[in-house]
Amino acid sequence: MCYGHCGAALATKRVYVMSNSYEKELERSRVLVYGVAGDTAIKTRIAPIYTEERLASGQELYQAAKVASSAQVEERLQSAAATRAFNAVKDEIHEGYVKARNAARYFFKGNRNVYELLLLDQSIPKAFAEWRKSVTHTFKAIGQMPDIQEKLTLVGLSPEVVAAYVAKTEKIDDLRLKAEREDGEAQQASVKKQETFDELSAFCIDLRECLNLFYQGNERQALEKVGITVK
Repeated sequence: MCYGHCGAALATKRVYVMSNSYEKELERSRVLVYGVAGDTAIKTRIAPIYTEERLASGQELYQAAKVASSAQVEERLQSAAATRAFNAVKDEIHEGYVKARNAARYFFKGNRNVYELLLLDQSIPKAFAEWRKSVTHTFKAIGQMPDIQEKLTLVGLSPEVVAAYVAKTEKIDDLRLKAEREDGEAQQASVKKQETFDELSAFCIDLRECLNLFYQGNERQALEKVGITVK
């Protein structure tokens, strides 16, 4: 079962395609910005509109976009790692929780006291907070009842194993909070990446329009030599 984060991996392919497209566009921007800045003839021709300072600002925009892209990749990796850590512990706890409920139902058929104590008549909560509450209650209740412990030990749920589940349940909130924090930081990095990319794109669109004004017909071969296309 999933409680808040395991669906994140479903968008991996779509994210990769978007990232690949972004990298291609970023490279096109680099070729344009540095191609113009590195060609004296081109710079001189468009100098009335694009001064050295303005061209330098384009390089700064490119660098900012590149840094933001790298930062987003790092934040996403950290977010994915935190989510995996949370899901791994949550899934392990859930497996033991379900096993304990099934075993208790088998060994204590018709025992209303056990059913009420372990909440066996209740369905497993879907919301994380309620699920955690039910898990904690179940394992702690088992740990306090020797007769239940004795039976569950037969299926691998010894007192030591149950105690370990309790300890892991007490730490899962921290793992969840870390996963949420890392996810938030990854989202912020994505916003920053998009902002810097938009600024760079606007600069490149205007620069290409400017080059289109100054270079017509066969003259555009001078641009193509440095990898620049205006349309």
